[in-house]
Amino acid sequence: MKEDIRKQLGLDERSVDIPAKTMVTPSEGTSVEQKSDPIVLVENGGFAYGRNSILESVEMKINDGEFWCFIGPNGEGKTTFIKALLGALRPKRGLIRLRADFARRTRIGFVPQSCDLNPSVPTTIESFVKQGTAGLNVERTKLNHRVRRALEVMGIQFIRERSIWRVSGGQRQRAMVARALVRDPLMMIVDEPTAGLDLAASSGLLKTITELNQKHKITVIFVTHDLQLAGRYASHVAIFKNKRVINGPIGEILTGKNLEKAFGVPTEVHQTSSGEYTVRSKVEFQEATV
Repeated sequence: MKEDIRKQLGLDERSVDIPAKTMVTPSEGTSVEQKSDPIVLVENGGFAYGRNSILESVEMKINDGEFWCFIGPNGEGKTTFIKALLGALRPKRGLIRLRADFARRTRIGFVPQSCDLNPSVPTTIESFVKQGTAGLNVERTKLNHRVRRALEVMGIQFIRERSIWRVSGGQRQRAMVARALVRDPLMMIVDEPTAGLDLAASSGLLKTITELNQKHKITVIFVTHDLQLAGRYASHVAIFKNKRVINGPIGEILTGKNLEKAFGVPTEVHQTSSGEYTVRSKVEFQEATV
């Protein structure tokens, strides 16, 4: 992706969806923030299903261009928190404040772990990607152009007429990223996209997502169980455990002490000369993927 991502997708001022004038806050009359303000601000957030409390006292600030990795054992609230970010779950207490230029969440792209379609419904790659334009206040011709360019950016334009169920897992995941890209996202939430992929497909997809973050400053939230991946790509980390979320810059959060508390395994974390972090289990003394 040598050109700017907006040019590749055929975007200009007229084609971008109209930003909301309000934020998701508990009160009215909030002023419009500047671009330097956080994309997401969570203050004393509590999240629950009925009386079943999942997360408590969450404090988090996510800024433009950051690459977050959400890690932690299964069942500790990562999915719940993502639902809250996407607007599918309201905080039980506290607040989630979204910056005004994407408070309606039209500027958030979501890439699920697996394809969320009914396999019995015939769906082509192109029609699947086009579903990502739902709810956007953009002319149909511009939306169609965005879909074509998203297919090209992800390298799947030549299979656009194939069934979503008759392509490889890597190609299907690329289609899911393309479906998120057509929204011209300020932030992409990516839920374990490399699960079940072979090494080549996984590496190619990670390279694309990293380029979106590093070259085009799209903020990424990446849910993963792979601690080595977090150590290599993340600028910030959130560890979910016991209804709490420890989060912040990777150098402060990805520590042996924090990982041992989360996963119950004595762990060492080392920073390499390139600035990346490696994680090793003291028990087995091998690189750990939890």
